[in-house]
Amino acid sequence: MKKGLVFVVLSMMLLLAVFAFSDETLRVLVPIGGGYTIEDQEAIAKEFERDNPGVNVEMEYVGWDELWNKIVTSVGVGAAPDVMYIGSRWIPALAEMGAIEPIDDLVTQEKYDMYWETVWDTVRYNEHIYAIVRAMSTKVFIYNKDLFKKHNLEVPKNWDELLHAAKTIHDPKNGVYGVAMAGQKFISTVTQFQHYLYANGGRILDEEGNVVINDSKAIRALDFYKELSSYAQPAIIEWRREDLIKLFETGKVGFYLDHVHNALAAMEKGVDVGLLKFPGGPDADLPYSTVIVTDSMAISAQSKNKELAAKFINYMTTLEKQAEWDLTLGFVPPMKREAELPEFQTWYWKPYIEVIQYGYPEAVGIKDWEAVQQVIVDAIHSVLLDVSEPKQALDNAARIISILQQ
Repeated sequence: MKKGLVFVVLSMMLLLAVFAFSDETLRVLVPIGGGYTIEDQEAIAKEFERDNPGVNVEMEYVGWDELWNKIVTSVGVGAAPDVMYIGSRWIPALAEMGAIEPIDDLVTQEKYDMYWETVWDTVRYNEHIYAIVRAMSTKVFIYNKDLFKKHNLEVPKNWDELLHAAKTIHDPKNGVYGVAMAGQKFISTVTQFQHYLYANGGRILDEEGNVVINDSKAIRALDFYKELSSYAQPAIIEWRREDLIKLFETGKVGFYLDHVHNALAAMEKGVDVGLLKFPGGPDADLPYSTVIVTDSMAISAQSKNKELAAKFINYMTTLEKQAEWDLTLGFVPPMKREAELPEFQTWYWKPYIEVIQYGYPEAVGIKDWEAVQQVIVDAIHSVLLDVSEPKQALDNAARIISILQQ
């Protein structure tokens, strides 16, 4: 009798464990575009449901351009999803409005050690971790080996040599340009300039949160950006960085800054491609630099299923799932062990992974990135159009950013 009772109790405990999340719905907000597809996301939801009987995953889709407004609106009306895919640059703003909560307690030491420290910096705010990285990019210079060989140019090791290469290759009368650069009022123009800023040791904010985008390192970076643009394609302010691959694929551009997938695209078009890590500037302490841009998964402060939300995020960011995701979409691996996989040992992956240790996040400590990026791109524009000198443009930007940070 006692054995039978024990069996019944154990059976009930087992059932409770199996159906701990039974009949629960998890709402997940996902952006579509930039490699993210509805088909991929639906497959993810089905996999999680299969491994967690009784759980229903409701995927909610929105374009990247509408994602920020969707999040803010849903939070404002008290209807935020449980899990939100976000641009990590939004973490300070979302944390300040109480839309997301720190997840430090959910990150085990084992989980923490899987990533580079510079990757964690992209999801850290006020010394707390707010999300887990799901996708990451770094950039290096992609250069045309044939044009470099034609002009007997060595691979540039510093900014003077970058400028010399661009100037030497530049032959606009024959439709050949030393460098391709972006200048349109768009976010990728800001991240392009940030490579120059960070490479020279500059920052938007210092470690104490002071605005330093107008210090001597930053001014020198924007001055170099302007000088280099003299050897770029015409009408630079009409170009987005995303469109520069089309120009490079013609074989008539010396070099430009871009993702690994576009290096591969250029090779498929017959361009003999070389890759060059962004060299540190004259004021830099590090030999190389890159801007680390990440998308991440955060838990809504309004979620009533935080435990299930955490389980979903951990499920999606295992080594196996992360590697599958990155290899499918061509993202740079954010995990150290992932970067050791055979698939990432090819010559073209190497520089994109090597620069991670030298990288700096896109928007550390910036409370309103949407507004700040507009201020920065306005400053860049004014310099490219010869309306302002770099110091004047950045002084003005610093004044406005200081107000936005209050």
